Amino acid sequence: MHQPYVSLRQIDELVCLQIDHPKARALVALQGAQLLEYTPAGAQPVIWLSEQAEFKRGQSIRGGIPICWPWFGDARKNPETVQAMLPEGNLPAHGWVRSKPWLLDRISSDDNGVHLKLCFPETQWPAPFPQGVELSVEMSIGEELNIALLTENKSDQTLNISQALHSYFAVSDVIHASINNLIHVPFIDTLNDWNENIDQAPICISGETDRIYKNTPEMICIVDSKWNREIQIYSKDSQSAVVWNPWIEKAKRLSQFESSAYKQMLCVETANVLNNCKELPPGSGWVLQTNIANHSTPPIANC
Repeated sequence: MHQPYVSLRQIDELVCLQIDHPKARALVALQGAQLLEYTPAGAQPVIWLSEQAEFKRGQSIRGGIPICWPWFGDARKNPETVQAMLPEGNLPAHGWVRSKPWLLDRISSDDNGVHLKLCFPETQWPAPFPQGVELSVEMSIGEELNIALLTENKSDQTLNISQALHSYFAVSDVIHASINNLIHVPFIDTLNDWNENIDQAPICISGETDRIYKNTPEMICIVDSKWNREIQIYSKDSQSAVVWNPWIEKAKRLSQFESSAYKQMLCVETANVLNNCKELPPGSGWVLQTNIANHSTPPIANC
């Protein structure tokens, strides 16, 4: 490993890995195995981190790519098969692992980038969640960003989970960004009584947006006309995508979030949620993967 490419960085209460490679810069928190920043060489940032992010033990950091597992969002709005795996009582949004410490299992680097593997430490999952379920994440950080979240069911029970890589993308201004490749893909609009709808054109954000797309294509593209670029989000073994922006009023109520920051971010999340949640028999596994590539484009029209 080229040691100068990676250094430990203490930010307030959390230990992070600072990555400075000729192909990219990045920041990864050991808490939550959360990639917080990613900027390819010579480019604008691709992954957004809030300027008001707080680096506190036991608290998820606003921005980056939080790992949502073994459920997404409100646990009680997940399918009954997922809820049956979970204990009674209040449960945190987006699962158990995004605000807990992970272990750095492996780190290496080469001319193409830095490669990490982090594992969620062995734990006694609260009943009725099966014992013996293991979770790890691998990242390759270079000219492109690759993240793979591996769930291994080593228990003697069938496992049902929903999951997401809750990616916050940096944009020049959300009004100059659009999302392609989701035309005619059914989505649930959580802000409209969870009704189903479809888009007839590329998505342009003009208000609070919270949508869950079902049976999504392999590639979704964010087009940023002001920064003259496309962010191409390739997924594998992902059948859902979540598109989220809080817009003006909700941004004022969010923690770790400047009231105008909704302009600089757009979430397009690689996921398996709702009827796309995963059923894993004993001895099986599932790898949720995303590849994020930044491409310059000629000047293009606004939304």
